[in-house]
Amino acid sequence: MLLSNDGLFSQIINSFPYPVAIFSPQYTLTLVNKAFEETVKALAENPEKKIDRILKYKIDDAQLIEAITRVFSGDTFYLEGLEKPFSMFQGVSKRSASASGSYSRAVIFPIPSDGDEITHGVIVLMP
Repeated sequence: MLLSNDGLFSQIINSFPYPVAIFSPQYTLTLVNKAFEETVKALAENPEKKIDRILKYKIDDAQLIEAITRVFSGDTFYLEGLEKPFSMFQGVSKRSASASGSYSRAVIFPIPSDGDEITHGVIVLMP
């Protein structure tokens, strides 16, 4: 239900005022909200192209790469002092991502399935 476009959870996520991205263990974006879409569209190299991946090799911040990879072990992270967090997304250059400086904090947490296996990670970016 979380990932269903018509589900209550999706409506809540979509209405949330900060960028939210839900991603798989393969670092594919499964769901993003309107705030994420609008921010990325403004930063994207090609605004018409769909942004659908996290590119780990583009992450310069050690605390952010650790959080993105360890979230699938069940860890939750609250990060501060992030620089250019949008540069980790496919299609956003580091130069344009520096314009996203207002988002310097993030909460990254796991979503477990019924069997306690972590199926997705969530990134919430905040000013």
